[in-house]
Amino acid sequence: MLTLFALLFVASLIIRPRISPIAKSKIESVLSAKFDSTVTIDTFEITLFPRITVEAGGVVMRHFGRTDIAPLIQIDSLTAHANWGTLLRAPRHVSSVQIQGLHIHTPPREPGDKPQRVWPNQDLASKYQVLVDVLHSDGATFETTPNKPGKKPRLFELHHIEMRNLSLDRPSPFHATLTNPIPKGEIDCKGEFGPWVPADPALTPVKASYTFADADMGTIKSLSGIMNSKGEFGGPLDYMDVTGWTDIPKFKIRTSKMSVPLHTDYKAVVDGTNGDTILKEVDARFLHSRLISTGEVVRVEDPHGHRILVKTVSKGARIEDLLQLAVGNDPPVMTGPMELNATVEIDAGPEDYLDRMKLKGDFSVNSLHFSNPDIEKKVATFSNKAQGKPESDVESTPATLQGTYSMDNGAVNFSSLHFEVIGATVDLAGTYEMDDGALNFEGALKMDAKLSQTMTGVKSFFLKAVDPFFSKHGAGTYVPIKISGTKDHPVYGLNFHHKEKTEKN
Repeated sequence: MLTLFALLFVASLIIRPRISPIAKSKIESVLSAKFDSTVTIDTFEITLFPRITVEAGGVVMRHFGRTDIAPLIQIDSLTAHANWGTLLRAPRHVSSVQIQGLHIHTPPREPGDKPQRVWPNQDLASKYQVLVDVLHSDGATFETTPNKPGKKPRLFELHHIEMRNLSLDRPSPFHATLTNPIPKGEIDCKGEFGPWVPADPALTPVKASYTFADADMGTIKSLSGIMNSKGEFGGPLDYMDVTGWTDIPKFKIRTSKMSVPLHTDYKAVVDGTNGDTILKEVDARFLHSRLISTGEVVRVEDPHGHRILVKTVSKGARIEDLLQLAVGNDPPVMTGPMELNATVEIDAGPEDYLDRMKLKGDFSVNSLHFSNPDIEKKVATFSNKAQGKPESDVESTPATLQGTYSMDNGAVNFSSLHFEVIGATVDLAGTYEMDDGALNFEGALKMDAKLSQTMTGVKSFFLKAVDPFFSKHGAGTYVPIKISGTKDHPVYGLNFHHKEKTEKN
């Protein structure tokens, strides 16, 4: 027996130089048929004893022979092992394949130049059905080729891929790990890939579940927190339905002093070839509030990055929750149920998210109350006086707050801000700076009661003389006002200069 093995070993050494070119040419032909590509292999070595071992390097597959775009597949080095018994009978089995430096480039749907097309031998593809028992790939990249000239490709780096029972003509189980750059974190995927669509690889189906662990939101400027996410995706590479959830126990934005727990459930459609995402529904919950969003995340080139466009409506939101998220005062200045409509647009660029964010919409708060008991009592006293009941002893009264706003470069512009309690309204317009909390508002206070009716005794008597000067615009009392200072230290004052300008205009 030992002599027989020795003879086989010597025979393999003798015939290997002759069989290597034949085997290389055959493998190139089979791969060409499988992938609808022209295939070249730079280096090729084959060992026949005690089992078949193939070592190849510089493998290049060009989709339909095209040289005007990047190769469909490039492999730096490859080692494959097969046993004689399983390779010679159908279906042919390759025991294992180990790949270093796998690079995949999806071809564009609408090429700018007419490509040279080489049609592979499809009969050869069906004749040589090969099943790979296990495939391992380290250091792989998946790069998209944009359909439009001038757009940059999108690159995904995959640390490790494991596939079992791999056959291009049917789904194959896979396990992949990769690092997502923004927000930075590790993604672990398990599912099925295939069957491969050689004529249009972007149509190859995939179905998998994923775990996104310990993603650092700090890699997105203006945000902080650690995110964990799980979900599922499925469909062709260029149109995958994605569902899942995210949890960020301590989510914080730059302008806030405090963090809030944020949970989202989402449904989206993702183009795996370029990363564009259609947000069918994002259900965000934090504290006692809920926001529903739809929109899109689209890749752009000038400047390079993604443009985000989202429309948001509230469902059971609370103003105190929004204030804690955006400002972070503890306790929040105001409380009450809130209705919100907003359109958010975030352009691509290197600046912080808040500096790139454009926001517009409207909101309303009913049954508004102030957290500070002293302020709440002062508002109730003001309401009593505005009704001409200065001696009334009501200590709390609900208010309403409505506004129309827009935000650009971190500044919120209120085209209208309407505050109302029984007997009085305040209408303002102005700006609020998100970072330093600076206030700059002008407007008017209107009361049902005349100025003299807001007081008692001697004060009321002397104020009757000036009632005619303030009884304007259909109000018992009309007073132009301004608000400056900061959110923590607001300064209130009369604004007769503004009144004069208004009358002149």
